[in-house]
Amino acid sequence: MANLRFNEDYHNSFDPKIYLEQFYKKLKADENEYGSAVPMIKVFHEFWSTFKAPKGTELTEVRYLEFGGGPSIANLIFACPKVDHIVFAEYAEVNREAVKSWIAGDPDAYDWMPLIEIAVLELEQGRGIVESPVLRKDKEKLDCVNRANELKRKIKSVIPCDVTKAPIVELGTDDVAKPFDVVSTSFCLESCVSSEVHFKNTVAELCKLLKPNGYLFMNGVLEQTFYFVGDEKFSVFPLTEKMVKEAMNEVGMEIAKFISTPILYSTERDDGKFIYYTYCKKSAARK
Repeated sequence: MANLRFNEDYHNSFDPKIYLEQFYKKLKADENEYGSAVPMIKVFHEFWSTFKAPKGTELTEVRYLEFGGGPSIANLIFACPKVDHIVFAEYAEVNREAVKSWIAGDPDAYDWMPLIEIAVLELEQGRGIVESPVLRKDKEKLDCVNRANELKRKIKSVIPCDVTKAPIVELGTDDVAKPFDVVSTSFCLESCVSSEVHFKNTVAELCKLLKPNGYLFMNGVLEQTFYFVGDEKFSVFPLTEKMVKEAMNEVGMEIAKFISTPILYSTERDDGKFIYYTYCKKSAARK
């Protein structure tokens, strides 16, 4: 039986290559299939396709913080057309290096082009699905390459974060320390908080990083106690819908949307019961 891994074990026991192969390869699978990325694709596209920058940002940069992004830039791919300045915060150095490797164009970096094609061509431009990228027209291929290059330019910082420290994000430079229009965290908080109080305090800290009228976007798993990455078993704090909603309400955030969907597949790889997606807005009066 696998030993249960905890926060500190992400430094040495978490393999980003295995994680990405496990959770980001099934881009067009049935959304009720284990490991399908379709539910994530849907919520990322829905949020960013309807996102409008808060009033007052017309003459300034739209700033976006991805908190606890792991080795994944999936959410950033959809955010790219709507934001100007991206800060990527992640706990484990091995995951930060995976993101830096993609930005640098390392040939061994994870290939995000299949997801970029779905985001740009199928969802944003409404083009048809093709079975092979070879069948794409030169203009379509160029659009995807341009999105990748644009995203690489907009990721200004890749920095450490840690929910057990204060502040939870290392605000060491001017570009990081300024408040954000959007703070996003996906499949992260349940994997790193230790209690309901810790979760609510972390949500409060994330909200402090927002500008007035800014948005907090969260999605993840509810009622889960573990998940596997390869042969490694990682501990998860079992969040509930009630906890998530209370966390946002208690810091005065206005919940714009909350959707919880039952997990229908059966697997010994994790024991989550629901996937949730929510975003909320910070009051213009709060600082």
